Amino acid sequence: MRRTVALLGIAILVAGITAISLSALSRRRADDTEHPAERRDTYAADLPDPELVAINSSVPRGRSTTVVLHPSPGVTALSVVLEDAEGEEASAAAGFQVFPVRDVAVWIAKIGVPNTAPAGEYTARASATFGGETEEFTTEIEVEHVEFFSMEIALSSDMTALRRDPHPERTREAREMIALLTSYRLDGRYYQGRLQLPVDYRRRSAGFGDRRVYRYYDGQRATAVHSGVDMAAPTGEPVYAAGGGKISFSDDRIISGNSVVIEHLPGVYGVYYHLDNIAVEEDQVVRAGEQIGTVGATGLVTGPHLHWELRIGGVPVDPDQFVEAPLVDKAAIFSTIMAILRAPGDDHGVTERKRG
Repeated sequence: MRRTVALLGIAILVAGITAISLSALSRRRADDTEHPAERRDTYAADLPDPELVAINSSVPRGRSTTVVLHPSPGVTALSVVLEDAEGEEASAAAGFQVFPVRDVAVWIAKIGVPNTAPAGEYTARASATFGGETEEFTTEIEVEHVEFFSMEIALSSDMTALRRDPHPERTREAREMIALLTSYRLDGRYYQGRLQLPVDYRRRSAGFGDRRVYRYYDGQRATAVHSGVDMAAPTGEPVYAAGGGKISFSDDRIISGNSVVIEHLPGVYGVYYHLDNIAVEEDQVVRAGEQIGTVGATGLVTGPHLHWELRIGGVPVDPDQFVEAPLVDKAAIFSTIMAILRAPGDDHGVTERKRG
């Protein structure tokens, strides 16, 4: 019954936005034929001014929210910066188009909130390019405080030496991985659905955002924040792609061992570390659920497990968020743009708009 009601609600939203969009489109086509010189101004008058709206205006740190810019005819680029109350950048993202209804294009950007971000009011500041002009939009986002688990890990002499090793090759690998995970390709749109757990063995040996204390072999200590989830499993257990996408990296690394990175969406990457072996090659496109390797204990580890993480704009976010909900929530986008189109001029969270 609930599923029927949900489907009916989505159908109504689809019909509503389609009717509004196609009505504007039909007027646009009439203007093309009858008054080509006035077409652009007439079409712009058919729609309300663009607004930037956060689908979730309150988000726990370590998770992600999506901002929607709509209407957005003529937009060719969108970038967003999340700033704290002092104007310091917490994260950044680039936008891309999705098509929640037929040929109706909507620009969105997925924003990762660092798990170290203090709770409080933040501003999402977007820059949208309309042809040769740029306009800025802002909307407010509240970051909620979350407590993370703390754990202590004892390292052997070999693991202590590996973590302390300042070898240039390790530094180069780290820089190259950061560059990859912060890169953005507008055409990198492969997968919009929910993620699936990448191994059948689901015992968590470490959680997302864990505050770690490494106890070195000589008694000294160091701290770190865990950027993914660790899933303990026997060596050789199959590892599957949590979502479809393009293999952006497939190689051995000093710290993470045999590693695979999958590009799911522009700026959205799935990361798989410590594999025993790798079953995919770079530039290969894989489906959700396709095997990409096996569980191992390569790199800096204390036992066999899969380290799985999700990066959005380079920011690690809790991957469980997108096991529970799709990467692109079309129903939520429908609701957001319908609210904008039904009540033009109302405040949906926009605090500023200016032409640059």
